[in-house]
Amino acid sequence: MASGAISVETKKITDLRVVDLKSELKRRNLDVTGVKNTLVARLKQAIEDEGGDPDNIEITVSAETPTRKHSKSKGKKTDLDADTIMEEESFSKVWEWNCCHILGSLKLD
Repeated sequence: MASGAISVETKKITDLRVVDLKSELKRRNLDVTGVKNTLVARLKQAIEDEGGDPDNIEITVSAETPTRKHSKSKGKKTDLDADTIMEEESFSKVWEWNCCHILGSLKLD
């Protein structure tokens, strides 16, 4: 099993990813179920009970923990989407033109 580099970072609790929130809760033997807001509230309470500052907490981050590289834009067209649509429309027009010429050249008896 490969071990990655481990670093300690100071972050705001609301900036943590769900995987990091769950990791911190698990480290404290707390429930790790729920949506992000629930996890934030649970961890914030735990940190306050420990006498810490929940607005600036130190978390251990493993280099093996993946980070999100690409985010999906919800309902927004991206340049890639626009390119794909243009290609599909061009293909459709060429296909239509070819079909019309082929059918137009056929002689029906």
